[in-house]
Amino acid sequence: MMETDIGQQLYDFIDNLLRKEEVGLVVCSERKATAIMRALMEDADKPLDWTWDRVLSSQAIDQFDWPSFAGNKILMFDELVHHGKTLRNNKTDLDSAIKKAYRNDIEIKTAGFAVWEQCTCRPDYAYFPSIDAETYEKIREGIVVMLQSRGSLLLDTEHIELSVRLQCGMRDFYDALARDSEHRNTYSFISGGQRMNLTIANPEIVDEEAMRRCLLPGSNVDDVVHKVRVVEKTHEKFSIWPILYPNTRCEFDDEWAGNLPDFLDKSYLKEAPYHVLFYHVSLLAGIELLKGIVSVLTDLTRDKRAVLEMPKENLEHLRSFFPRISIERLWEYVSHIVGEAQRIKPERGRLSVKFLPIEEDKLLKLCWYVMKRLVSEYDDNPEGVSWTQLMEIAAEENRNIDLAPEGLTVVADRLIDSSLLITGVRELKGRSGECYVIRTFSAEGEVVSDRIRQQAMVRNPK
Repeated sequence: MMETDIGQQLYDFIDNLLRKEEVGLVVCSERKATAIMRALMEDADKPLDWTWDRVLSSQAIDQFDWPSFAGNKILMFDELVHHGKTLRNNKTDLDSAIKKAYRNDIEIKTAGFAVWEQCTCRPDYAYFPSIDAETYEKIREGIVVMLQSRGSLLLDTEHIELSVRLQCGMRDFYDALARDSEHRNTYSFISGGQRMNLTIANPEIVDEEAMRRCLLPGSNVDDVVHKVRVVEKTHEKFSIWPILYPNTRCEFDDEWAGNLPDFLDKSYLKEAPYHVLFYHVSLLAGIELLKGIVSVLTDLTRDKRAVLEMPKENLEHLRSFFPRISIERLWEYVSHIVGEAQRIKPERGRLSVKFLPIEEDKLLKLCWYVMKRLVSEYDDNPEGVSWTQLMEIAAEENRNIDLAPEGLTVVADRLIDSSLLITGVRELKGRSGECYVIRTFSAEGEVVSDRIRQQAMVRNPK
């Protein structure tokens, strides 16, 4: 079982509700809630008795096949309920999606692990039903630390995950991974949960033509989130997440659809909302990045100094975010790519690039100043800033800190892992009226609403 009391309390709360209410589906109101479900369901000692086909992210409500849903009760879960507006709005969206499917027999219950005492939209169930602001902050931080201590990312329910078991030193492993990008593009840092992390900025796109087929016509991968995250799960096991969010022109294209792998529901994508197309394109693009990662690890795997693992269970979590994909076919597709990539010779030699450690004190200072900017300028960018804008803010705040410029991407990783920075999508109009969807970043809502300056693992550096 989880080491922390808060992990046990979360387990008891959710397990009791699932049994008591005879729930058919858990809808996670926000990303931390989904990350918590994953942590509980995949606990090594006492996993929560639940399956991923019965978990849905609130961001995937409009993808779910509601007419075929066999249950009659849904639990909408949020780990923390502040004012309650997000939970209320998500419940409204869920209710609307259900009614569009002409289902009037489904009951929705809401649950919040901890609820602020001044909350105006209270859930049906709560473990801590009325807590003050100080206790709310402590529980929030405790949840984040719990997730970090398990090597969990708040975005790891929407990405492909490759597992690696090491039989070599961490330095050899990190130096091998560094060959997937240019020199000074690979940085190690320590998470708030004292887990080793590695970020590879702008990793190699091994097959440009295959990547082009992933993108809708008119899309591009210039100045976007383009990285690989590597996180320590245990001392000998690491998880690798390839992440690429193209600037996506969301106009369905029959030729593009004709090239899609068979794990996708092409007929659904033809009518899918823009943000759904964006996330599916991002999934495909991330899978393509696996080729470079696997190729640079080939020397270690050939010498049995590292073992790559891609069990089907590594992909089950994607059901919550992509409920219409076939996990079985996706696993076959990814396994084929991993196998082919092991025959690709890396572009860079073993001694040509090395990973570099981030200076922890400078990273924390820069995180604090970036958050301060995002909070103070929130009213100017309520939908969030683009990746380019976020990196510009980091570069401006870095003038007096002097963190390695190539390592600025790590600032976003540290803030996201501490649940201080949240991600979203925004639609933009091109010059000819065409629609693009881009990744956005903004200060976490609770930080903005109370102008909190000292949260989780990012502290005032003074």
